[in-house]
Order: sequence, then structure tokens, then C-alpha cells
Amino acid sequence: MQSSNELIEIKDKLWNGSINIKILMEDDNNEDPKEFLITAYRNSYFPIYFPSVIAYFQQYNERIKNMPVWLEYETVPIKWNLPIGVLYDLLHLSSIIQNREDSSWKLTLRFSDDYPTDQVIPFTYTDDDNSINYNRLLKEVIVNQLKQSCFVINGNSKPIMNLSEKDSDELWNAIRTHNLKSFNQINKKIIPIRKKFQKLPVKIYIPGSATIIHAPIYPYSDTGEAILLKNILEQYLPDLMSNNTDKVGSIYIHGINVESIINKEIINVWELFKHLDNFLYIIVLFSTYSTI
Repeated sequence: MQSSNELIEIKDKLWNGSINIKILMEDDNNEDPKEFLITAYRNSYFPIYFPSVIAYFQQYNERIKNMPVWLEYETVPIKWNLPIGVLYDLLHLSSIIQNREDSSWKLTLRFSDDYPTDQVIPFTYTDDDNSINYNRLLKEVIVNQLKQSCFVINGNSKPIMNLSEKDSDELWNAIRTHNLKSFNQINKKIIPIRKKFQKLPVKIYIPGSATIIHAPIYPYSDTGEAILLKNILEQYLPDLMSNNTDKVGSIYIHGINVESIINKEIINVWELFKHLDNFLYIIVLFSTYSTI
């Protein structure tokens, strides 16, 4: 069991974990694609970076300012409402593990009137100068996700609904500016003490599959025994946890292989690894994708 100082250090490293991303924009004149390099926090969202990305590419095409953009990976539109680190692990991690590509992530920036609304939430808000307001919709999406996780944890959404306007603004600003101290100060008003937890909000993703397991988890059994991460995986992915000697997959959280902690209490795993929407995201790479 880690000391409190060690846990603080781990949480700080997870909060500040980042990914190198190369964003490409094709040129209308059939020249080589223009590129923009960013280092994005895993525990953040692409729309936060869109204004700086657009400010750069605007010199090559002014239309980009007034048209909603989206990102694609290998021609597939990316769902910006998921944390960047989750998207990276879901879409790109298998390539890194198999040494097919370097760790930097290459994405293509798109903009047109034909926005892929069937795959990506469209941006509908604009500012007075007709430029797209990305933060306003992102804020609505994150608050909605926080309401969902709050309901799972507390059995209702009152803690977040009862935040003062000042606290709500500070929470959003902490997310937008990536300020862990400010975020924790407000988030602790949403999350109760351990003894009052109803369930834990957990999502399990499998790359290459449309299946998403939304798993509100009881942290303790009816007899008061702590539920382990292993128990959750056995319940929802029994094939993964079979006694077969052949390895069928690997388990990742925040890009980290967590098989060494599958016997840890799920409440401890959740508290350490939860994202800023208070969901724990687990990525399971089956043998088709994993060679570890």
C-alpha cells in the first residue's frame, strides 16, 4: 500500500500525463499537408486545443475559422467527447505495442459543410464574429458526464446540481486550464466520503469493437467484502480472465498495463485512476491487438 505522499505523486503524474500529437491539414492546392505539433494532456479534451490549432492553420485557409472542425485517425472521425488519453489508447495503443508506429499520434484535421454528425457531436455555438465556440459545447458535455457519474456515486445528482455558480465556474476553469488543485477543491464537493458511496462509475472499452460496457460497480459485496478489479473483469469479460494458459488480452488504464494490480480493491483503483469526469476508463486489448 502506497503512502499518502506516494499516492499524491502518482495522481499528479497521471493528471499531467501527455501525448505528442501531429495534426495534419491537407492543402487545397495539392501541396504537401501542413502540420502542427501539440503536446496534449491525456486527461483533457480536443476542443480545448482547437482554438490554438485553428489559429495556426488559419494562415493557410481562412475558412477554417468559421467552420466546425473535426479530427480523423486513419480516415475515421474521432469522438471528441472522450478524454484524449482514452481515445489514444482505444485507437492507437495497439500500434505502439506491436511496434508498427512511433508513439506520436498522427491525426488529420477536417472542416467542411458535410460534418459527420452521425459519428461526432456537432458544434453549434458561435461567437459574435461567427467563429465556432468550441468551449461552450464542451463545457455542456463535461457537466453532463459529471452529472452521470455523480448520480452513480451518490444515487442522485444533487451534489453537482447544488454547486454554487462560483463553484461551477471554478470547476470549469480548472478543467479548461488543467489546474489539479482547483479541480480537487470543487470535485470533493461532488464525491462523498467512502462510506457513502453507492456505486462506482466505470466504462470498459474494447478496441475494434462497438461494445462499450457501462458498469456501475458496487465497491463492496453484500457481506461487506471489498470488490477487486479482477472481480469486475471476471464478471463482464469472463473470457479474458479464464484459467486458460493462453493469454487472450491485456488491460490498460491511462495507457498503463495494470495487470499487476488486478487484485487491488476496485475502489482504490477508481480513486487513483478516475478521469476528470469521475469515470474510470478501462481499455482491454484482446490478442488480436495485444502482443504483451
